[in-house]
Formats: sequence, C-alpha cells, structure tokens
Amino acid sequence: MPKKIDITIKEDLSFLNKAFSRTQSRLQQDRIKTLLYVASKKYHYQSDIARKLGRNEKTIRDWLKLYSTSGFKVLLNVKSGGNNTRTLSDEVISLIEKKITDANTTITSYIELQLLLEEQTQQKIAYGALYSHCRRKYKSKLKVARKSHYKKDPNAEAFFKNTKRTV
Repeated sequence: MPKKIDITIKEDLSFLNKAFSRTQSRLQQDRIKTLLYVASKKYHYQSDIARKLGRNEKTIRDWLKLYSTSGFKVLLNVKSGGNNTRTLSDEVISLIEKKITDANTTITSYIELQLLLEEQTQQKIAYGALYSHCRRKYKSKLKVARKSHYKKDPNAEAFFKNTKRTV
C-alpha cells in the first residue's frame, strides 16, 4: 500500500491559489498544485497526486521533502537548464559575422569556415558550436553542389531520360 502523506502545509489555500494563478511555468504550477492537493486534503497518497499530475511518484516525494525541509520559496526555485557556457569568443563571433554576411565570400562549407577561423584566431573551434551558431544566428545554409559521378555514361543517361523507348 502506498505511503500516506503526513506533512502540514504552512501556507493557506488562498495564498497557494494566488501563487498558482501568478505562475507561468508548468513545473512551478505542478509544484504548487501538489501543495494545494495536500493542503485541501483532496489526495492522501503521493501516488494519487503523481497520477493526477502525470509525474513520477519519486518526483512528488522529492518536492514534498524539499518543501518540508526548505519551505515554499525554495520549492518554487527551479534549477534546471544545464551548462550554458559559451564556447565561441567575441572575436570569433565577430569574424563569423563578417564572413557569413559578406556577399563576396568564397566559403562553401562550415569546415572551410572553421579552418579559416582557426587560422586567423589561433583558437580551436568546435564544429558543432560553429554550425549551431551560424544556423541559429544567421539562418545560414552553406551547401556545395555535388560533382557528377565520374563513371557516368552519357548514352545510358540519354536512354534513361528518353520517354519514348524504341526496342
């Protein structure tokens, strides 16, 4: 049988409802809903709240534990987002802008741009960072036309393209 919730909510229902209506984040809303369900005694088990919110039971348990140890403000403080450290320096970004926005540029691929930037700045530049920066910031699509196959037979191509075949 699931464990019954045995914590007391210090905030009253009107405060929780106001906080819920002011919050935009879905995660914060679910955390406040958890407190609302416990305070209103609508649900008595963590598994019921988890099912209602579409979350894992351990998540609800962690939220309630965080609330009981640290309080309401800490519960609403969401620390997700990952490591967002910049890998491209300002110098590299300005050079990218010059090369990408130049109408007379001869750059045909991101690898060519990467090698050119590494040569000019003496810095190692990650291809993924360069690619995503160029695509996100400048909406660039560096494409090179592929060469035709060197073994292609022109007679076979003519036969293939001919719609009226005479056999």
